[in-house]
Amino acid sequence: MGSQHGTANPIQLNWKNDIVNESSLAFVDWNALQEFAIGVKRHCSNHDSIISCKLSAEYNMGGLHVVRRLDFQDGTSWVARLQQQKATTNSIQRLLQEVYTIEVIRQRTKIPVPEIIGYDAEYDNKVGVAFMILEFIPADTAMDSFGGWLAHKGQIPSNLKPDFHVAMADIQVDMASVRFPKIGSIVKLSDGTYSVGAIPGIGGPFDTAAEFFCSWAKTCKFPFDESTIRERTTLEVGDEIIKSINDFPLQLQEFAKHFPFQSGPFPIFHTDLKISNILVDYGCRIQSVIDWEDAIVAPWEVVEFIKDLTIVPPVMSGRFYKKELTREKLAE
Repeated sequence: MGSQHGTANPIQLNWKNDIVNESSLAFVDWNALQEFAIGVKRHCSNHDSIISCKLSAEYNMGGLHVVRRLDFQDGTSWVARLQQQKATTNSIQRLLQEVYTIEVIRQRTKIPVPEIIGYDAEYDNKVGVAFMILEFIPADTAMDSFGGWLAHKGQIPSNLKPDFHVAMADIQVDMASVRFPKIGSIVKLSDGTYSVGAIPGIGGPFDTAAEFFCSWAKTCKFPFDESTIRERTTLEVGDEIIKSINDFPLQLQEFAKHFPFQSGPFPIFHTDLKISNILVDYGCRIQSVIDWEDAIVAPWEVVEFIKDLTIVPPVMSGRFYKKELTREKLAE
């Protein structure tokens, strides 16, 4: 990924600075990461002079990854994005499909995405986890901007929303313009071209949307157990909700056999497109779209608005529904 210059006075991002207390990352060999970055830097600069690299004290952490900045003595910076768990077949495949998807997006669209400088998807690499090194983009996510979650509970300031949503719509149109003849994850062929392969945990590639939905239905698992479901629903509908969840996969398979789904070619779809994966500047202008590891070439029927525009019907929100939050308020 490209470099960011001017790290003598780096922008202050809404990151943490107590990584020594993150016991879950104790197995990561940070020195090995620095050495890897120095090797990539030397290769990119094509010279054998001494190169020094310093890991930032600041870091950011999501559900699956941790990121730290890599600062070089020449004033450039990169970002290391590491998986938080030891590598598995699925996690490595997802890392590679993210690499290939970002490459395709960079080549075929105007969507701002970080450049990938290097990566290591080996099970037994010296760092201890699979990782990639990316261009450092000096911007926070829209979720972390404007004071962060504690200040605004994930809401973009109202005066900035119209332009932000227009820009996001343009990005989604641009993304959907990249199409492939089959449904699946992006893979890179030996000749450097891109095609579609299997989706981790689902299979494929699929020729039709019906094939995809039938395969998904056979492997899908609802993300919450029964006790959590009952806690989040009113008592009188708990049994009905649980039965509906359990019956849904088979019903979807039957539905898929007869529904006239739209045929291909099919679009690339970012399955986790929300403000926590959009980097913005102080004016909420989009600087980059990140976290493409679960992006797939998808049926047209699953393409949707960014998740932050989704409104859950009150009857489905159970005990979490606040009556004072009107539909108009939720839509702001």
